[in-house]
Amino acid sequence: MPYTTLVFLSRKPGTTPEEFRNYYAGSHMPWFRELAGSHFPVRHIQRYIHRTEGPINYGNTQRNPSTPATIFFGSQAEFDYDVVVTLEYKDAAHFEASYKFIQQPDIAAKVAADEERFLDRGRTRCVVLGEIIEMTAP
Repeated sequence: MPYTTLVFLSRKPGTTPEEFRNYYAGSHMPWFRELAGSHFPVRHIQRYIHRTEGPINYGNTQRNPSTPATIFFGSQAEFDYDVVVTLEYKDAAHFEASYKFIQQPDIAAKVAADEERFLDRGRTRCVVLGEIIEMTAP
């Protein structure tokens, strides 16, 4: 049974949304996929928060004062992360092996050094998903 997590990532202060996306998708993830090998998830999906340029006319956010999220419900401060990443593993054992791999001191140090270039690591959040129900149009 697949084992799926959601990861919420925020860019490093001083990094634009475009710089963050370009580095994360174009440099970090290809490098990490090669490093991780068989420990890489079966699927890695990046979903970026839609941001606009300009002052916020509603809500308040300290992290994104000039790049507000396009929101329908909630406040700007609730959407200060930049990307929601879905990581799907073959099963719980695959996830556990992957997690052990990235916790090895030498691997963890390499990953941390690269993440410091673009990521506000202290704001990273991760949660395991339970049952997933999907519906499509008739």
